[in-house]
Amino acid sequence: MNKGRRNFLIGSAVVLGGAAAGGLAFHFRSKRRRGTLLSAFEDARGDQYVGGLKLETQHVFGTKVPMRAHGCAIDPRDPQRVLFFARRPGTQAFELRLDQMTVRTVFETPAGRHLAGHGIFSHDGRLLFTPEHDYERVRGVVSVRDASDMRIVDEIDTRGIDPHEVAWLPDGRSLLVANGGIMTHPRTYRRKLNIPTMDPSLCVIDTTNGQCTEQLRLPDHLLSIRHLAMTANGTTAIGLQYEGEPAAAPGIVAVYAPDAGLHLLTAPETERARFHGYVASVSVSEMQGLIAAACPYGHGVACWSLQDHRYLGFVPAAETYGLSRLADGTVVASQRDGTAYQIDKTPLRSHFLQIDSEIPLRWDDHWVAVT
Repeated sequence: MNKGRRNFLIGSAVVLGGAAAGGLAFHFRSKRRRGTLLSAFEDARGDQYVGGLKLETQHVFGTKVPMRAHGCAIDPRDPQRVLFFARRPGTQAFELRLDQMTVRTVFETPAGRHLAGHGIFSHDGRLLFTPEHDYERVRGVVSVRDASDMRIVDEIDTRGIDPHEVAWLPDGRSLLVANGGIMTHPRTYRRKLNIPTMDPSLCVIDTTNGQCTEQLRLPDHLLSIRHLAMTANGTTAIGLQYEGEPAAAPGIVAVYAPDAGLHLLTAPETERARFHGYVASVSVSEMQGLIAAACPYGHGVACWSLQDHRYLGFVPAAETYGLSRLADGTVVASQRDGTAYQIDKTPLRSHFLQIDSEIPLRWDDHWVAVT
C-alpha cells in the first residue's frame, strides 16, 4: 500500500481527488454535474466515515466517526451543518461541518433506546425528529429535540415498533412514519425476534398534538415498511423488506398518497424473483416520472412509472444500495464496492462512472443530494 492511501486509512479527515491524488475519479457520461451527494462510508479496514462526493470537482471527502452511520439530515437554517445517525442498534448522532470538515458527537439516545439511522429537521430548523426503538418498553418513539442543544423536549408514540424513516407531508405538520414492525434487542444485536407476529404499519402523525390521523397496513404482515421518498404533493414511494422466503415476496415497493391510501406496486412474476424481496433505498424523480428501488441482493434497481405505476424494468448492477435524485431529475446510485452510476429512463439503462477500483471505499445504504 502506498503512503497516500495509508494516510487515507488512518486520517481523521480526508478529501480525495482524482487519480493523481490516489483518490476516486468520478466522470459522468454527460455534462459536469453540480451539487454534493452525502453518504456514510467505510474503508478497507472497517473504519467508518461521514462525508460524500462533490459532483463538480469529483472529489470524495469524509471524516472518521466511531460507529457506522446510515442516513443524514441537513439543517435548513445552516446547510453546512449535516447530522448523520447511527444505524440500528447504534445510539449516537454526529454533526459534520461541511465548511470546516470537522465532526463531533452531538447526542446519544437515552438508556433503553437506539436510533434507526434516520432523522429530520422541522421546516424552520428549530427541532430535530429522530425515530427510535424503545426496546425496554417495546414501542416506537420519535424523539423531538431542540436542534441547538439536542435536549429532548417532547416525544411521539409511533403506534408501532421499529420506526425507521420519517418524512414531512405537504401540510407542514404531519409526519409520515414507517414502522418496520420488527423487534430487536442490543443483547442479540440485529437478530429479529418476532417475525411470526411482526406488525409493520405506515402512520400519519400530527406533530402538534401527537395524534395518529391515519394508520395503514399492507396485506402481508411480513412486508417490513422501511424507506420513504416523497414528491411535492405527498405521493410517497415506500421501500419494503420481506421477512419470509424472498421468492415469495408479493412486492418490494408500495405507494402512499394522501386521501388515496396505500397500495403495493406490481411486477411480472418472473421479475419479482430478481428483487430478492429486499429494498435498501428508494427514490422518486418527478421530472423523469420514475420510481427507483435499490435491490442489492438482486444486483440492480427495479423501476416503475410514477404516473401510472407501470413496471418499467430492472437495471442490472452489482450490490446497489444508495439512490438519490439530483436537481435536474437524474437518479444516481451507489454500489457497495465504491462505484456509482446514473439511471436513464428512456431507454431504461445505466451509465457507470469511471473509478479507481483499487481505492478501499464502501458506500453505506443512502445518498442524500444537496444542490
